[in-house]
Amino acid sequence: MKITSRLITHYLILFLIMLIIPVFCITFLPGQIWAKEDIVRRDTDEDGKIDQIAFFDKRSKLIRLESDSNADEIMDRFQYYEDEQIKRVERDTNYDQKIDIWDYFEAGKRIRHERASIDTGRLNQIVQFDSEERPLKMQKDTSADGQFDSIYYFEQGKLSRSTKDTDGDVKVNVWQTYRDDKPLERRTDQDGDGQIERMTFFDTQGLPKKSLHDLDRDGSMEVVRTYREGILCEQKKDLDQDGKFEIVTQFENNEPVKQQKDANADERFDIITWFKNGKPHYQEKDTNFDEKEDVFVYFDAKGFVEKTEEDTKYTGRIDRIRTYCNGVPAKEIYDADGDGFKETITFFKQGKVSVQTQDCNKDGKADVTIYFNDREEKEKVESDTNLNGKLDTWEYYRNGKLFRIEKDDEGDGTIGLKIFFKNEKKQKLIRDKDNDGRFEITQWFDKSPWSMVMELDADLDGKPEGRYCYKEGVLKLKEIDEDGDGKPDLKEYYNAQGKLIRSEEDEEGAGSFTITWFYNDAEEAILAEKDNNHDNCIDTWYHYEKGNLIRVEEDTNADGKPDLWEEYDESEALVKRAKDLNFDGEADIWEVESEQEQEQVSR
Repeated sequence: MKITSRLITHYLILFLIMLIIPVFCITFLPGQIWAKEDIVRRDTDEDGKIDQIAFFDKRSKLIRLESDSNADEIMDRFQYYEDEQIKRVERDTNYDQKIDIWDYFEAGKRIRHERASIDTGRLNQIVQFDSEERPLKMQKDTSADGQFDSIYYFEQGKLSRSTKDTDGDVKVNVWQTYRDDKPLERRTDQDGDGQIERMTFFDTQGLPKKSLHDLDRDGSMEVVRTYREGILCEQKKDLDQDGKFEIVTQFENNEPVKQQKDANADERFDIITWFKNGKPHYQEKDTNFDEKEDVFVYFDAKGFVEKTEEDTKYTGRIDRIRTYCNGVPAKEIYDADGDGFKETITFFKQGKVSVQTQDCNKDGKADVTIYFNDREEKEKVESDTNLNGKLDTWEYYRNGKLFRIEKDDEGDGTIGLKIFFKNEKKQKLIRDKDNDGRFEITQWFDKSPWSMVMELDADLDGKPEGRYCYKEGVLKLKEIDEDGDGKPDLKEYYNAQGKLIRSEEDEEGAGSFTITWFYNDAEEAILAEKDNNHDNCIDTWYHYEKGNLIRVEEDTNADGKPDLWEEYDESEALVKRAKDLNFDGEADIWEVESEQEQEQVSR
């Protein structure tokens, strides 16, 4: 910093000029003129305009001297004297008839210099001098806010230290020391919190040689910069304050040329970036820290990413390549299954995923196409699931969530299956089994307590002819409506193994179930209960063995107990009948039938 030498030279010249002018006036003006008149006017440059006026007291001593330095006939410099010694000099340097510079003297020596802002009229610089007229202290208002924010201190006329308030909060932010009028050390508290964020050290030439920086303002200097002849040549960052530098950047001509970064603090650099013309040019990364580069980044002339090549599976083979336009992603090709063929292509629009295709059979044609909205959420997926070159499946999304699937499962160009979702869970499936454009089969997945309910409505009248209820993929209930009245005529119940255990039938169209069948593990009927008079009470029981009727019990008086019994042989021919006449639960009459005779027994 050369502020001291320039400042001293400036003030010496100014001081000599102020001394010469009064001496010239006293020496060269005729003595009788000074004695006879109180005011003397002169045209010193003989241009016909008065440019100097001297004022004398009654003792003919000079008390004030006014000068016009720009020949506009308006005095712009005023020198005041006491006992013929200069005491003050006032100047109007911009000729607006307002004083903007004041110099004060004692015993002929300047002790103070003041300067006002031409824009605001307020003082913006004060210089104090020692007894030898050397600068002692200088105050400056560099921000024109009316406060002196920069203060310079001198020792024997040489600048020794300075302070600066950079944000106008009346707190010092910068402290600087000097040696031989050159910077020696600078400390900076940028935010005024009392902690130093930057320290700069200078060489004997006054050029920076080293600086320390607390960029994260945690009280520790994590960045070290070194300079060569005042030009930055290297920067090191110790991000975790362990005494080891994780980022090292080399510079040439104040521009970065190479940067090395240790991303996992293992003391090995795993990200290396090369620069060209101060901008990133090429980068290599070791993302899994196995000392092998797996990401390669190319930059354009503007420093924007132009292309990236990645080995995402760490096999030593590039499986993903992404290209960019002005740093914004444009296209990506990817080998998702690691077989060496990049089957997935992603296109971007304004940096966001727009369309993605997949070539599953590697024939050069997309088998799956995914469309995305502006929020990069799926909107639609088209698929050729059987890889015959024709689309057969369409998925539709709302707010990024699947809400419908349509399939051409017969490959005839028509939609035969639709699946509907709610909150990404299957809600309903409809199927056109005969490809007539009508969906006669409906499967429900939200009908508690069933995991799935399938309905068959062949005539599409809204009244299913068949309903099949499943739990965990096993049929548990079947309902058949044969007459289309909206009420089931047959119900079949199945156990956890999917075997028939019970069924209910409306045999006579009574509008209610009149007979219930029970089955064994072999799904053979073993018992049937029937309500013959439709009073919702069982009155007849049929017993079976190996599929053959062996016994019938009947309640003829509606007391809930059988009073008529019939037994049958293997050919289901009646062989014996018994009857309880007094309804005490005991048989009173037996009838036995054979080919030769019929015997009646009573008791």
